[in-house]
Amino acid sequence: MDISMETSTRETIPLSSNRYPDDDTEIALTSKSLKYKGKNEPYPNLMQLDECTMDVSLVVNNQKLNAHKIVLASNSAYFDRMFDSYFKERFQDKIEINITDVSFEILSTLVQFFYTSEIYITENNVQDLLISSSIFLLDEVQTACVNYIKKIIDAENCINMKDFANTLGLNDLYSICMTYIINNFRLVANSKEFMKTNYDEIMLLIKNDDLFAKEDMVYDVVMNWIKYDPATRSKYSSELLWYVRLPLVLNTYQGVIKVHEYQGAKINELSSFRMEHRRPFRKGILVISHYPFESTPEWYDAAYDQWQNCICENCLCKTFQYRLLPPRTLCTVILLDDGRLFAAGGSRYGTGMRSTYLFDLKTHKWISFMDMHFERLRPFIVQLGSYVYVIGGCTSEKQDASAIECFDLLKKQWFVINCEIDLIETFKNNNYVACVKGLIYIIGINEAGYYDSHNHKWKYIDPIPEFNTGSAVCTLNGNIYIIGGQRLENCYKSVWAYCTLTEEWVSLSELNYARSFSGAVAMNGNIYVFGGKMMNTTYSNTFEIYDPHDNKWVISHAYMKKDRCHIDAMVIEKNSELFKKVFEEATNTIIH
Repeated sequence: MDISMETSTRETIPLSSNRYPDDDTEIALTSKSLKYKGKNEPYPNLMQLDECTMDVSLVVNNQKLNAHKIVLASNSAYFDRMFDSYFKERFQDKIEINITDVSFEILSTLVQFFYTSEIYITENNVQDLLISSSIFLLDEVQTACVNYIKKIIDAENCINMKDFANTLGLNDLYSICMTYIINNFRLVANSKEFMKTNYDEIMLLIKNDDLFAKEDMVYDVVMNWIKYDPATRSKYSSELLWYVRLPLVLNTYQGVIKVHEYQGAKINELSSFRMEHRRPFRKGILVISHYPFESTPEWYDAAYDQWQNCICENCLCKTFQYRLLPPRTLCTVILLDDGRLFAAGGSRYGTGMRSTYLFDLKTHKWISFMDMHFERLRPFIVQLGSYVYVIGGCTSEKQDASAIECFDLLKKQWFVINCEIDLIETFKNNNYVACVKGLIYIIGINEAGYYDSHNHKWKYIDPIPEFNTGSAVCTLNGNIYIIGGQRLENCYKSVWAYCTLTEEWVSLSELNYARSFSGAVAMNGNIYVFGGKMMNTTYSNTFEIYDPHDNKWVISHAYMKKDRCHIDAMVIEKNSELFKKVFEEATNTIIH
């Protein structure tokens, strides 16, 4: 950047020529732009003064932008150091600075931000703003740009954004891009841009245990990357293939051996390859259902993309899985943070029950413990630390349960929650409950809000625009998803999401199948919905997956073994004791 004093006849652009529309919103985001409101106080009065009061001119390509030293210095550490140092500019009443590293348009945008404390960030200017914010030491603008990129990053631009971040030394942005590639490897890895990835980065990716890709795809990507430039990349094949978990690549195993033979690698090196799946595939979904009949639990294995249950008469784990059946009809079952199953409520001759149970992994039995204060049918249950909250449900087929109860896992006692709630109507059976960032959200027919357990306060939020009964509820990335449901006898495909950050309801892409009383969980950044009651009053074994980045539902070819409704579903890690009992024993004995 060149700095010089001179008198100029260049074209002068008035500072007020690029005003933004009035908007009191701190951050207003669309799919294409973000309006960021800065932390510094604006200088609206200085903008209205005559340009003769301005004591600095910024010049880019024969275009001049007049400004005030005090405004530039108070917003930019770069200008602050220039004007508050022994540079000659400190002692001059009027100076002119020639700027060669920033376009006039971007400079105008930044200076406008200095005066108004508002800036628009778009896909077209975000990279230039990041470069300029680095030059002028604008940490606030840089952070806003990085946050914007988080919103717009996708399979098409993530590689370029990664390379851009690496060039500028923006480690946080580089890490964000790499994380996106790891989580969306299947979408990114076959692009031409990815094929240009250097050896160090592709090695970093395939070594990562969190890489969201099946091993046969990892193998294909490595081979395609080598074939893209075999003259310079063939020498890396042995090192790269070492981190492909070859025993899991059943269909191409012989091909891998041939590659190693060609490269002169020793065949016995294959024995060192790990047989364990990557972390995203070391999970399963445990499903317990009540309709159309109570059946043995079923589980979805992410590694093999299939549902399993124990159906063989001589299967050793069959007794254990039968013991996992819900202890009471129409109770609710959740997985506690410590890996135990917790059940509450239930039905006896159409009347709710106060019963509660814990599943003991040592005895493989449901153990009854202290009853609740109120009878409940199919309540919602959420856990916050050592407290388990039971909300809603019915005392009978026609009477709703309105009180909130909490069980202290440490003290082993129940107590009723008393908080400042004016309208008890929210806490009927026809409500949905979700926990986000320590707050318990309750969404009813006409009202909605959240309960803060720290101060025992209740705050109302906007009600859901379209309420159905029997919707599935799921949380992901700070959003609450209300999926499907029914009104009268009609099932619906609608999906609503409540963003707890913006406090807004958003209508999302519809399900492929209308369904109610289905199951839903979040796993590996996606939402999985399965089973439920269909439009023709039958029950379903269909399964579909939602990608929140693409806002798209995809029907899975993995069907559940049985039609199910009124489903309790939970994600289980494969290293948990419960998973080993249910999954590993089933896997070891399923092939007879």
